[in-house]
Amino acid sequence: CHDFSMVLALFLMSPRTLSRMGNASLVSMFAVFVPVALYMMDYWLWLETGSGNANYMYFQCLAFSTFLGILTLDFTSATLKRDKALRLTEKEQKQ
Repeated sequence: CHDFSMVLALFLMSPRTLSRMGNASLVSMFAVFVPVALYMMDYWLWLETGSGNANYMYFQCLAFSTFLGILTLDFTSATLKRDKALRLTEKEQKQ
């Protein structure tokens, strides 16, 4: 949960970078809530009723981490592209 909070805070701090992000991050942003909801349900099933399966918990955490990794990677890539574009425009303005 703390990892997702950090990524969300980075997103909100740089809205111009968000416009450079691809479609994979958009899909991941909306899909990240599915493993979170399933994790909460299976957490209750596993601990309260004793009928859950640890493998389901593992794969939901794996899916969450994958979506979070896609978001972080795409954000970093978009930030680097934006930084490169800013440096190129600075060089053109100086000449």
